Amino acid sequence: MAADKDIRLQDIVDEKVLKRILNSFVLATGLGAMFINPDGEFSIIPDDYEGICQFCKIVRSCPEGLRRCTESMTKAGKLASQLGEPYISRCHAGLIEFAAPIMFKDIYLGSISCGPVLMWEWDEIALQEFLDRTKDLDINREGLVVASRKIKVLSGRNVQAAAELLFITANHIAKTGMITLQQKKELNEQQSKLAEAIFEKKRAEEVIKLLESKARPTTYPMDKERELLGRVRLGDRVGAKEILNDLLGHIFFKSGGNPETMKARILELVVVISRAAVEGGASLEKLLGLNYRFIQELAGIHDFDELCHWIVKVLDTFLDRVYETRNIKNAKSLASALNYIRENHKNNISLEDVSQHIYISPYYLSHLFKEELGITFVEYLTKVRIEEAKKLLKNSSMSIVAIASEVGYEDASYFSKVFKKMTGLSPNQYRKYC
Repeated sequence: MAADKDIRLQDIVDEKVLKRILNSFVLATGLGAMFINPDGEFSIIPDDYEGICQFCKIVRSCPEGLRRCTESMTKAGKLASQLGEPYISRCHAGLIEFAAPIMFKDIYLGSISCGPVLMWEWDEIALQEFLDRTKDLDINREGLVVASRKIKVLSGRNVQAAAELLFITANHIAKTGMITLQQKKELNEQQSKLAEAIFEKKRAEEVIKLLESKARPTTYPMDKERELLGRVRLGDRVGAKEILNDLLGHIFFKSGGNPETMKARILELVVVISRAAVEGGASLEKLLGLNYRFIQELAGIHDFDELCHWIVKVLDTFLDRVYETRNIKNAKSLASALNYIRENHKNNISLEDVSQHIYISPYYLSHLFKEELGITFVEYLTKVRIEEAKKLLKNSSMSIVAIASEVGYEDASYFSKVFKKMTGLSPNQYRKYC
């Protein structure tokens, strides 16, 4: 898996989907739009782009015009990435263009460049400016005059709305791609652990052969299976997955890579895991329906990597059912802690402050957050603060600085950074569009 700094657009976004969006945008609005990578290359161009942007086509018909266009759009895209929002500017020919950046965390993957448009009525003065700005280009001047009359005229509000539409749409796809990328990363990590387990078992077998041991062949590790079931009953997701990887390595090694043999052994695992989930508090009726569905899915899987990924998802599903129905330990203490945080989120409170208030140790309170809620104290406090900030943004006219202070942040810029990380939008964007 590539490091974050090496991530490219195609790693997180389906280029065909992005092109379909650009095609639809061009046909619906009559505006030109294309994706430009960080190096300024026109990477994804809609099918009807050339027909709509006749002015740009003529300007780019000579090398110098193409260079200037590329430079204008590249600069606009990079400025948009620094702002974290669409950037509206004038191109080298004097027309309005706007760039919507596509980001992965803080990495700029490129931008959607849209235009040209006019934000004033076409007249002889505007025409003369176009001609003056392009007078040194070796292009068809008469064709440029004709094409300039077809440039769309939009209000500033219309331009801003079109830019925001592209920005929100493209970055929603990027965000979805980030989730897929994380899933691939988890699969790679699982496969790596599985490969290690297989290697260890193979090495053990070779040592046995080398020593010409007369011991019986390695049998199925029932102790590991029992440990797996115990972890499922307790709802220990991390521990259960580690043991499952060991068992999958054994199944692969002992089956000789035969898919049908592996599927039979894995089906046995599914059955015993589901029983352990019931013993851990999961609903028997729900698991019976799930088991029937899983058996059907298993029949259509023939690749070992896919098989391993599938059973990990099955394990996650069973554990989710365990969590749905079991009683939360120490519910009273945890409820008191959560209530105290909600009432005092605007203050500079710490884990120690909360633990003193409910009379338990900070260590134990930290354990309760991780064990019962799956998040840390700081993550929960941040979640409460951001939810309160959302209400204030929607229902009040308070400034961003005032809202930051109201929910417990002394530094408004830090508040804005946290808010955008949690919601995908800046506070101003959230107030405007949500």
